[in-house]
Order: sequence, then structure tokens, then C-alpha cells
Amino acid sequence: MKETALYRAKWIRQNGTKSIAEVVREFPHLLSTPGMISQDFDQVHGETGMKLFESWAAFFAARILRLAVKEEKFNQPLEDIPQVYRVGQKVFRPSIDEASKAFIELQPIGTNVVEFLRRTELTKPFPFVLAMGNIRHISQAFVILNGQALEQTTLLSAVDVCFKAFYVFDVNFPRQCASTWEFLQTVVFQMEGNESFAIRFLRCSLHAEE
Repeated sequence: MKETALYRAKWIRQNGTKSIAEVVREFPHLLSTPGMISQDFDQVHGETGMKLFESWAAFFAARILRLAVKEEKFNQPLEDIPQVYRVGQKVFRPSIDEASKAFIELQPIGTNVVEFLRRTELTKPFPFVLAMGNIRHISQAFVILNGQALEQTTLLSAVDVCFKAFYVFDVNFPRQCASTWEFLQTVVFQMEGNESFAIRFLRCSLHAEE
């Protein structure tokens, strides 16, 4: 199993970067078999794969909510991450709405998923999370990847699989919400990555919350 995951990782990275569509054509089971993305990530990165589930409820969720409440930007912990950053001065500065939707797009219950996929296929070619419900209750959660909606059991599971998809398919975080994924990468999953001033600030703020 590990040898197969390592083979896929090597194939994806050799001879230049491949598109998600190219990878899926070569390894269709990555999307057609539930759990395959997480399995490949875990085989390559070991116990790192459980970090989000181990630490989110125990440490991060309540602290992010408290920071969001102070900013009067309460939604729910996962959706609040893009909103509690001090983004600094950059040439590209997405709005809070743009950053949030690039990370988790919230749609009402009953949304036509096929139509949603058609509408976002060109505007959002990167992996992201689709949540159905409202800010108080999420009824369904999906990872949107290569024009497909991969349903997950919880919103946290969807974020977990979406994060791992960036690694498995070797694609960059979208710049609209790169800081959010980099926060999860370096602070939550404790993996090497870009730790900007905004991430260091949020890390310190979270540890200061009691």
C-alpha cells in the first residue's frame, strides 16, 4: 500500500507539474474510491494525517471562535479562519468574502450540485470545500475537485481531505485563501511551509486565549 502511494507521488511530481485532470486520468481511483486521498497522504506523511482531528476540538475551535467574536465576525470556527487574520500589505489582497468562498463556500440546503459544479468549474479550478446549510448548522459537506463533489461525513472531514488533496495532487494553494491553508499546514498539521507574519500573529493570539 505504501509502495503504491509512493509510486503515485513520484509519478505526479516527475517531469514537471501535472494538472489535476492529468493525475485523475492516470489514477482515477483517487477520486472514485472513498478515502483514497487521505490514504495516500497518510502513507507518505505518517501520523501527521491525524493532526487536525486530534487538535481541532481540543484546542483550536474555541479559541478561533473567541477571536472571531472579538472581531464581531462570528460564523463557526472553520469558516472564521480567513477572517481573523491581519493580512498585512500585499499587492494582492482578496476581500474577506473572496477568501472565505475560496476556502469554504456555503450554499443553502437543496442547492443543485450539478449546476453548482458547472458554474464553478472555470472560476474555481482548485480544490475547495462546499458546505450546505447555514452558519449555525451544516447538513452536508463536500470536497470539490476536478469537477466532482466528494461527499464527506462532516465539515471537518471535508477540510481535512481538501488539505490533503493539495499534497496528493501536488498543486499550490489558491492565492485567495493561501494563508488559511498555510495556517493549517504549519500550525495545525505542523508541517514545513510558509509561516508569514499573519500566521505567526494568529498562532500567538490563539495561544494567548484561555
